Amino acid sequence: MSGHSASDVQERLSALELRVQQQEDELTVMKAALADVLRRLAATEEAATPSSAKKPGKGVCVCVCVCVCVCQSTSWR
Repeated sequence: MSGHSASDVQERLSALELRVQQQEDELTVMKAALADVLRRLAATEEAATPSSAKKPGKGVCVCVCVCVCVCQSTSWR
């Protein structure tokens, strides 16, 4: 195993699995927060649009760009 014992590899694998699970949890929270922001934005735009300008059957389209950076240093050699 190129200088790494089986227990080192298993420990590293467990740490990576935990990290992946944590990132999945963070993504779930961010998706929920983004959905809430989009609902609020749509409600705000709907309230700001005069009723004479509203067309039946038309919804509000909102484009949002989200950038997420996850940084973590590693010390595995």
